[in-house]
Amino acid sequence: MQKRPLTLIVASCIFLFSPISLINEFLLGKAINSVDWLLSGLLPLGLCVGLLRVNRIAWYTLFGFVFLWGVRDLHGLQNTSGNLIQVLLNLFIYTLSLTYFINPRIKRLYFDPRLQWWRTKIRYETHGPAIIEVGTKTHYPTLKNISEGGCFLETPHTQEQSEQILITIPLPSPVPRSSLKLIGEVRWVSSQPEKMGMGIQFLSLSKEDRINLKKFVAQH
Repeated sequence: MQKRPLTLIVASCIFLFSPISLINEFLLGKAINSVDWLLSGLLPLGLCVGLLRVNRIAWYTLFGFVFLWGVRDLHGLQNTSGNLIQVLLNLFIYTLSLTYFINPRIKRLYFDPRLQWWRTKIRYETHGPAIIEVGTKTHYPTLKNISEGGCFLETPHTQEQSEQILITIPLPSPVPRSSLKLIGEVRWVSSQPEKMGMGIQFLSLSKEDRINLKKFVAQH
């Protein structure tokens, strides 16, 4: 298992600045209203935790955070208590942040819990048979590598990304069962002529399946 990306940790912890400053002001005896607790305390803290955990809640929290802070800045400007240049600068930063995070690749990296690649298990090279069933069709790919979380199936009969398939993997004699039947989701597809196939993520493993899969992987 690899380490969590440093950039992800830094980007998450930046949002702790507001809650820490708010708590410091509170300890110094400054009166803080409920709006400040929400905008400078709960929202940034929730965004930090959501980013660290890489979940979709952080995505909605980010939009709420940017929207409410933008409204607050504009409201302060209307009350003549705000500086126009500072407000425009803040709005520019908000827009720039959303433009960065709204990029599909960046969005998946920070907000898709299925893409926590640093948690992936080590994959082991294999060259064994497998069977995949998609609807009424059956194909016989080659199992090129496998881990406790997924595998790569070399086959010209690739499926669409995110499609679910039934995979049967024959098991060797030390494992009690003769084969392992798993539900997998196509995570990526290779169309290279020398290596056509699919990267599969295993879904909803039972305790028995997980034990047998772990034994199978351990042999490689």
